[in-house]
Amino acid sequence: MILRRVTDHMRQQGTGVLVELGIVVLGVFLGMQVNNWNEQRLEDRRAHEFLVRLSADLDQEVVSIDQRRAYVGQSIEYGEQALTWAEDGTLAKGSSWQTVLAFVQASRILPYAPVDTTYQEMRSAGQMGLIRNAALRASLTEYFVSGTLARADYILKLNPEYRTHVRGVVPFRIARYIYTDCFRLGDGKDLRMLSCESPVDEATAAKVLQRFREAPELIVELAYWVDSAHQIVEILQQRRGTCLELKQRVDAEIARS
Repeated sequence: MILRRVTDHMRQQGTGVLVELGIVVLGVFLGMQVNNWNEQRLEDRRAHEFLVRLSADLDQEVVSIDQRRAYVGQSIEYGEQALTWAEDGTLAKGSSWQTVLAFVQASRILPYAPVDTTYQEMRSAGQMGLIRNAALRASLTEYFVSGTLARADYILKLNPEYRTHVRGVVPFRIARYIYTDCFRLGDGKDLRMLSCESPVDEATAAKVLQRFREAPELIVELAYWVDSAHQIVEILQQRRGTCLELKQRVDAEIARS
C-alpha cells in the first residue's frame, strides 16, 4: 500500500514537471517565432523603402540623361557650324561673330555620372540581398557597375583637348562675354547656351576666325570632339531606354512588396 502511494506520487510529480517543461518550451518557441516575425517584418520594410528610393533615383537618372543629351546636342550643333566654316568658309548664320560663338559654344561639356546613391548605399552596407528578385538584383548591378554602358564612362566623362585649346585662342574679353551673356548656368539644372549680340564688330570677329585658321590642330580636335559627342548622345539614349525598363521592374517589385 505504501509503495503504491509513493509510486502514484512520483507519477503525479513527474507529469507536472513534464507539463511545466512543455509550457516553457512552447513559450520559448513562440517567443522565437514572434521575434523572427518582427525581424522579417522590419526587413520587408527596409526592402520596400530601398526599392522606393531606387525608383526615385531612376526617375532622377532619366532627368539627368535628358539634360545631358540636350546639352551635348547643342555642342554638336555649334561644332558642326564651326566645322562647316573650316571646310568651305560658310559662316554660321552669315556672320563672323556667330561663327566665333559657334567655336566657343562647341567646347561646352556636361560629364555624366549615374544617380546611384541608393544602390551604392545598399552595396556598401552589404544589403543587396534585400532585393529578393535575383534577376532584378543582377540587372541593377549590370546597369550601375558592370554592364557595357556603365563601362563607357570614359567617353561620357570626356574632357576634350579642344575645350582647352579653343579657350586659349579666343581673346579673354570675348570669352568672358560669351560666358556671362551667351550662357545660362541657372541652378545647375537649367544649363543652356544662348544666341547673343556681338560685343565686337564683324572685322574684329573675322580676325578671331583667322586665329582659328592659323591653328589647324584646333580643327582636328574639334572634329574629334564632335564625333565623340555624337557617341555620347547615342550611349545616353541607350542608357535611357535601359533605365526606363529597369524602373518598370523596380516599380513592379514595389507593388508586389
